[in-house]
Amino acid sequence: MKILELFGGLIRHGGEELFVLNCLRHLDAEDAAFDCLVAEDCQNDDFRRVIHEKGGRLTELHTPLHATRFSNHVYRPVRDYFKTHRYDVVHIHASSIAALALLAAAADRAGTPKVIVHSHATGKTDSLAHRLFRFLASLSERRHVDVYCACSKDAALWKFTPPYAEKAIIIKNGVDCERFRFRPERRASLRRQLGVGAGAFVICHVGRLCAVKNQLFLLEVFEQVAARIPDAFLLLVGEGEDREKLEAAAVRKHLTERVLLTGVTDNVPDCLSAADVFAFPSEYEGFGIVALEAQCAGLPVVASEGVPREIRVTDDVCFLKAEHTEKAVLEWADKLCAYRGTARRDNSAAVAAAGYDIRSAAAQLKKLYGC
Repeated sequence: MKILELFGGLIRHGGEELFVLNCLRHLDAEDAAFDCLVAEDCQNDDFRRVIHEKGGRLTELHTPLHATRFSNHVYRPVRDYFKTHRYDVVHIHASSIAALALLAAAADRAGTPKVIVHSHATGKTDSLAHRLFRFLASLSERRHVDVYCACSKDAALWKFTPPYAEKAIIIKNGVDCERFRFRPERRASLRRQLGVGAGAFVICHVGRLCAVKNQLFLLEVFEQVAARIPDAFLLLVGEGEDREKLEAAAVRKHLTERVLLTGVTDNVPDCLSAADVFAFPSEYEGFGIVALEAQCAGLPVVASEGVPREIRVTDDVCFLKAEHTEKAVLEWADKLCAYRGTARRDNSAAVAAAGYDIRSAAAQLKKLYGC
């Protein structure tokens, strides 16, 4: 059996890519061969490695997504790819509603027996323009899509129209619970590497450094926290276009020694073990798999109201408005500071019991693929 994971944009280190990567790592299918096609580029070496280990091939089309020219700019290269490559299953991942519909059409017209579209995200506002795009996309999808999937009910409703949203198969974003469980020895080791004292208060955030993840708001909050707690640190794990803005803001606020930017790293589990609380101020999320990883590591989570309530597995998760107002900033600072000194515990079993173990998601995909 030949299966293609098809991405309508870049492969970076986001939740969408992480979900596919983790599932492939744990998907036991000896009779299946996995390839990956990405419309733009792959900037994730782990992804390349896993596809290679599965005996597959990763193909990059190097065609940057352009919303108004997608039909010609990306559709045609994908259509041409299918002229020489045949698959039993094509599983499509794209942030753009138009991309999902057009790529599904390309796969179906190539004679693919099973075409799957997957919604991994929600949006900020359900505008009239968004509803129109969703409706127009549905006219194509209903002819070319066999299976609709989503990471949450909200994500299904964001990308798909009724009745397809209601029929969408919900595949929970799984976590490698064993890998992310709290490890005291790694906490101590990473703190030494970072130059952070054993008793210091560390707020951690993991995510792409960009506007939708709202790290500039988090920096405003941390300014208040730092004024109250002399040994507080903000650990930002990730890379992105807002890095320079964040660095400049840290300089203006005289916090350069206390805001730690790691860039992209493969030791996220250690970063979570080293922290005391996880901050998740995104404007919106399709699901927010990193919040599960944080809970797995025993961290309390302070999340924005733009994060789906489904991420709440443990009792130590709260949701606050993440607006650039004095009231919101102070509320976040109060809540984060309240978690100082909270005892850590291993919540990996609780996360697994809630159905969020990556092995469950991988098994669900295996059944869906029929391999």
